[in-house]
Amino acid sequence: MTTVRITAPVIGFTGEGPGGLPFVDGTATTCDPAIIGYCQGAGYTVEPLDDPPDDESDTEPDGPSDTRSTGRSAARGKGG
Repeated sequence: MTTVRITAPVIGFTGEGPGGLPFVDGTATTCDPAIIGYCQGAGYTVEPLDDPPDDESDTEPDGPSDTRSTGRSAARGKGG
């Protein structure tokens, strides 16, 4: 789930918000879908913070690519 910034309808609110979410100076962050859904319907401003990249081809894999065959080697399986 995406982390979002939630802005309270009361400017500068500091304290406990919906679901126990801690607000400081009118904003809080969460990735809890229940809290996000509630806030969207209750007058809070909800803004995504970590949008996934539009083009994933720019990202490199985590490790070296594996070019080995997944089949059995010629030496395996020969009885003898």
